[in-house]
Amino acid sequence: MRAVSTTIRVDVTGEGGGTFFLNIERGRMSAASDPAQAPLVTLQQDRRAFERIAAEAGESALGLLGGLAGLAGEIRLTRSRVDDLAEVRGLLHFEVTGEEGFVLRSHFGSEPVPAAPDATIRIDGAAYRDLRSGALDPQSAFMEHRIEVQGDMQIAMQLALAAVAGD
Repeated sequence: MRAVSTTIRVDVTGEGGGTFFLNIERGRMSAASDPAQAPLVTLQQDRRAFERIAAEAGESALGLLGGLAGLAGEIRLTRSRVDDLAEVRGLLHFEVTGEEGFVLRSHFGSEPVPAAPDATIRIDGAAYRDLRSGALDPQSAFMEHRIEVQGDMQIAMQLALAAVAGD
């Protein structure tokens, strides 16, 4: 991670929400009100979803990203992985269904975030918990139809490949 310098934008709607940036410089992450560079990804969610995801990730943004990638822990932002993620372009709508469900929109690229997603990924709450714990890997979840992808399959595949690529 020492070779990584990037920014993640986080937009939280609702009471107490706002926009903040996770600036990563030579492997060190800090939250700030301004970006150090154009964001690699913009994460959008409502306050309830933000609090839930933050609690599940142990207050770790890399834990949050790791959980969404189906890793039982933090994702390592290597130079190679950041380069792969920089090639992804578009808006991905990630939805966990069920009583404890939530929505997270992830926009890749520095362009303005469009209203409509390029792809939607839906997963039920039980499969999401299994992914977060490491009991289920993303490929098996997809093959078992526990993950549903609608829209541009290419953006979903690009993101999946970048997230699970070797360090």
